[in-house]
Amino acid sequence: GKGGGTGIYSDGDAESGNSIAYKNSMGGVNFHITRGMESATIDPVMSYAASTTLMGATIKAGVSQIDVKSGTDKDPSFVTVGYSIAGLNLGYAVYDSDDGSEETHMGVGTSVAGMDVGVQFADRDYTTDTDYMRVSVNKGMGAASFGVDYLETDEAGGTANDTDKWVFNYVVGF
Repeated sequence: GKGGGTGIYSDGDAESGNSIAYKNSMGGVNFHITRGMESATIDPVMSYAASTTLMGATIKAGVSQIDVKSGTDKDPSFVTVGYSIAGLNLGYAVYDSDDGSEETHMGVGTSVAGMDVGVQFADRDYTTDTDYMRVSVNKGMGAASFGVDYLETDEAGGTANDTDKWVFNYVVGF
């Protein structure tokens, strides 16, 4: 998703370099505005984000203005919504890079028998549309955590790049 590069969501951080920021809150809405520094190829990048809670749902949204001195300007944007009900954590997000790449994510997570379990679906629209699914089970035990993820990738137009894999992970920290 949000790693930058061609066809992957870029929020303007890479283009803006060092930034100055202003944060404030009014009427339950948190605002965050940043201004990046001008470079030889990019005018100062302006980014605007807001977040609030509405009827128990956490809503966040933002947009950046990336003005390229000789090239195509981009205005990437995002919207995320999170909600918890009856022990389920629900999430929805849309990331639009304004360059033909857009991703939509949906997920649900909960705790079962002392383990964190969840499933996430993502749809990436770019030169090749790709669907992703991740199912995860994780257990934290003090300084150690263990988990297993099942990852599935389905590319439109055939099965040449489709993948299914299991990932076992553990972390031991002190």
